[in-house]
Order: sequence, then structure tokens, then C-alpha cells
Amino acid sequence: MKYGYLAAWVREFEELKASVDRITLHQNTLYLRLIKAGVLVIVLSPQDSFIYHRESVDLLKKTSEIWPQLKGTLISQIAIKDNDRIISIFCEQKDIYGENRTFEIVCELMPPKPNVILINREKNVVVDALVRYSLADNPMRMVLANQPYYPPQTSFEPDKKEIIQIPANSGASSINDYFAQRHQKVLLPADSKSTLDSKIRLLNKELKRLNKKLDLQLQDLKNALKMDYYFACAEAIKPNMKLIIPGQEELIVTNYHDPLLAEIHVPLFPEKSPQQNLHYYLKKYQKAKSGKAIIEINLERTRGEIEAVQALISRMESGEDLDVDTHDKSSSIVQKINQLDRILQLRIDENWQVYIGRKAKENDFISTKLGKAQDWWFHSRIYRGAHVLLKNYRKQEVPAELIRACCALAAWYSQAKFSVNVPVDYTQVRYLRKPKGSAAGFITYTNYKTFFANPKDIRAIKEELGL
Repeated sequence: MKYGYLAAWVREFEELKASVDRITLHQNTLYLRLIKAGVLVIVLSPQDSFIYHRESVDLLKKTSEIWPQLKGTLISQIAIKDNDRIISIFCEQKDIYGENRTFEIVCELMPPKPNVILINREKNVVVDALVRYSLADNPMRMVLANQPYYPPQTSFEPDKKEIIQIPANSGASSINDYFAQRHQKVLLPADSKSTLDSKIRLLNKELKRLNKKLDLQLQDLKNALKMDYYFACAEAIKPNMKLIIPGQEELIVTNYHDPLLAEIHVPLFPEKSPQQNLHYYLKKYQKAKSGKAIIEINLERTRGEIEAVQALISRMESGEDLDVDTHDKSSSIVQKINQLDRILQLRIDENWQVYIGRKAKENDFISTKLGKAQDWWFHSRIYRGAHVLLKNYRKQEVPAELIRACCALAAWYSQAKFSVNVPVDYTQVRYLRKPKGSAAGFITYTNYKTFFANPKDIRAIKEELGL
């Protein structure tokens, strides 16, 4: 981001006074959560880096908490360096001895490798950093814990007379709004595209592995089809063992298993005894005989997996964003997608999709594996029924009509299908818990709201939403 825009944002928030609740990290975004004062979002994308303030932020499931020493500190000042795109957030606290301590969160927002560094201001030493490196990595300076902090030396010269103008088509009323919209509407979709590409790469890697597996199985089948040949070799050696001399490389005798009684050429291992050569061919025969049926079953399964992965790649290359977790190594990708395809679902648009679990295992799958922190979960309160999941792909505020629609679906796919004013609880997936050892489909939840819905099936919901 240009220096002038960052400086304008700092002018908007330089007087911000708030206590830090905690700091969490998710991918390339750092969240400075404040007590009753929203959150500062530090975007560290290689394409663009900046800070903006939000009144609230989704609590992502896979965020990791960092720098707990800042919990309870008071933000006293936000400033930008005169010579570069470096924003400092000063945090103060009193230690157990009543002495003031000052931390400085240094946000180095220079592309392509932005960084955030935590500094003990009294000692001017690095406490921690998102990206750490030594002089071997960067001869100009090091960023390591317990080492002095030196700002980066660059040739950058800010244009302090630059006219700051918010793009007219953005609809933003302030620099902060502009940064928030840029993050939500530009960078996050770009990250989604990058994520889609990484999913396709993962599937292509899986396809390559399956093709290699198929080649090995075909070679095993080729060997298994030599079953009769191995048997004939063993039968040829058995009565002629006394004729084999040490070091002999081939045995040529009549093949009595051939209707034409043709000669058979049996390759021998010169270093092996006649008995060992016989055992070698008997072993190959037994392995081929028992393995042929199993290999053919495995071949059929592998070919099916290859076709399934190729179909998934085609779907994703056409723009369909399937729920493939690139970090999940616990189960087969194909198996998970096949399970996903069997679940009743309703596509709203590129931002929202509804999944309805009608069995205990389906409920378990969509609530514990498919659902992400920002997604919404619905279930009839009193009556047994389906778990309904509303996927929130763009992490947006959920429209009221979708809340009503999902509640109506949860009521329809429950024991209260023919009732009215069915109480349906809904909450975000972040508030779901699966007790250890509990039965499939059993979930506990908190932070929920209740909506009294009239049951409606998918056809009625489609008409209501104009789908």
C-alpha cells in the first residue's frame, strides 16, 4: 500500500486507546483483538499490506494465538515512520512490581515480504517476529529474539505531498472503509483463487500417485499371468535336478505340460543350487497363483479412484470450489468428496451453500469435518432432526432471509415436519463441540439463538429465494 494511504489511516486512528484482549494469526492476517473496541486487522499479503479496524471479526477455528504477554496491555499510540511504510503500535502495561513496560508492535508493510515484529521498547530488543532471519539470510540485518532491533535500510522515499483519493467506485467513506473493502473484496477472493489452484495441484499430485500405483499393479498382474510358466519351470527342474551342474545358466528339457511336448528353456541362477532354483520358481508360482485375483480387484479399485480424481479435477477447473482440505491427511480425498456428493445440498450462489444431513453419519460429517468456523449451523431444538449447515465461503454477514430459510429446512427435516412455529437453534460452527466418545450425530453447542420457523422443503425454499 502507498505511504500516503497508510499515513492517512494512521491519522484516523492515532488517538485510539484500547486494551488488548489477544492476538491471533490466520494465514497472512494478524488480528489484534481489543476489549470492547473491535479488532485491528493487519493484512500481510505479498500483493498488498495495510491495517484496518473492524467493529467485530469472525473467530476462525484454525487461528493460532501468539504473544500472550500483550494480553491486557493498553494501546497508547499508533504512529507511522517518516521514511517508510512502517506503522508502530505502542502497548503499555504495569508489571507485578508496578513498573511501566512498553512494547512496540512494528508492522513493516513493505512488499513482497511484510513482517510484524514485537519489540521490548525499554531494551530495544526483539521479543518475537512473524518472520525471523539471521545475517546468513539477510546480510543487512537480523531479526531474532533477544537481539537489538534495527529498522530496514531502503532507498524508499515517501511522497508526502501525494493526493490521497479514495476510488469513487469503492463506495468507501473513509480510508479505513477502503482498506476493509479491499481486503474483503479483492485480496480474500484472490486468496480463494489461490486456494482453488492449490486444491487442483493437490488433486493432480494424487492423480500422479494413483497412476504410479496403477503401473506397479499392472506389473504385478503381468508377473501373476506367468503363473503357468513358473509352474512349468518348476516341473522341468524337479526330475532333472541331477543333470544340473554348478554354474549352469539354463536348463533345456522337454515340457511335458505342453500338448506338443516342445522344449522349454528354464533360466537358472548359477550361484544357486538346483534345490534353490526349484524353490525360487515354486515360490513365484504360489505368489502369482494367490495374488492374481487380489491384484485384479485392486486394479479395478485403482482405476475407479483415477476416474474419480479426474472428474474432481474437471469440476474444479470449471470453477467449482469443492471442500477439499489441503492439510487433511487423515482420509481419502475421493472418499470425502464422494461422501459430500451424497449429502442433500442447495447451492445459493458463489458465497453460500446449504448442506442437509439426514442420517447420523451425515450429521457428524457436516458438523465436525465439513463445517468451518465462519459457517452457520441449524438444528431443531426439541425434536430430533437434520443438521443443516450454511457454508459461508466469503466470511460475510449472513442475510436474514438465509437464516429464515435454513431454519425452515431444519424444521422440515425433523420430527416436527408437519408442525408450525418449530423452535430451531442456530449458531456458528466455532461454537460446536463433539464430546469424546459420543454417538454419531451428537453435538453440543453454545452462543446460539432460536428462531421459530414453519417447516419448508427445498422446493419451497428455492421458490422463496428465486433460485
